Amino acid sequence: MSPGPGLAGRSGLRRVLAPNPSPMTGRGTNSYLVGAADVVVVDPGPDDDAHLDALVTRAGGEIRYVLVTHAHPDHSAGARRLAARTGAALLGPPPSGAFSPDAVLSDGDVVAVPGWRLEVLETPGHCADHLCFVLEEAAPGGVDAPGGGSGTGRRRHRVLLSGDHVLGGTSTVVAAPGGDMAAYVASLERLLALAPPLDEIAPGHGEMLGDARAVLEAYVARRRAREAEVVAALELAPGATPAEIAAAVYPTIAPGLEQAALAQTWAHLRKLHDDGRASSPDPASPHAPWTAP
Repeated sequence: MSPGPGLAGRSGLRRVLAPNPSPMTGRGTNSYLVGAADVVVVDPGPDDDAHLDALVTRAGGEIRYVLVTHAHPDHSAGARRLAARTGAALLGPPPSGAFSPDAVLSDGDVVAVPGWRLEVLETPGHCADHLCFVLEEAAPGGVDAPGGGSGTGRRRHRVLLSGDHVLGGTSTVVAAPGGDMAAYVASLERLLALAPPLDEIAPGHGEMLGDARAVLEAYVARRRAREAEVVAALELAPGATPAEIAAAVYPTIAPGLEQAALAQTWAHLRKLHDDGRASSPDPASPHAPWTAP
């Protein structure tokens, strides 16, 4: 476990790395524990006996809630078994595939255990129903409005548990048709506009990220730069397919990520279509030709 600076260096947040490394998951999925006597688990990860055992052991106290940022199996597959084993309530986005929560979380909801609160933010983009959670200390005597003082005159430290919306050491794949690039960029910009601002980011994959604003600004800049590259490739090759544009934009893609690069290029093209900056006879097809207007 690597707790990182700030809030993550105290007892409020602990990370347990799942044993599911791959080209898409990096070293594995980060599962997080919040609280002491009463504990929240965020993204229990794969349905793996050893990992679920580790979560129960590391929790120390009683697991009250299991939260899921999104239904992709590397984040959610173990959620139902962990909830059944511990008697915890399983909370997250609407049912999808094999994932079905006990209750659906919506924007602005708060999940709290003694000393800590997690506010729900809807952050579509990586997938349509992606959620993030803002973790901060609860005010003495109960849960109050986000970001206020904690009785000591200081602003409470705020950590974003970002799921796959922001990752440590790499960029997030926004793969059409499930991923929506316009929604993704809008969600990043929403996080940048939060007041009080975020301090750190605890990503679904990779290490803790300090200076949340700088990270989010870099993420937005990266999406804008990639969009410009897609436009440039399209202008050089009118009538090109998403696969042909992806080959130009990602000339040295890592093995195993070729389909992700194609799907992300298609997501950029679909955003450009919605913006009136690219056209296709069939924007819903990953094989149709595209042109700049």
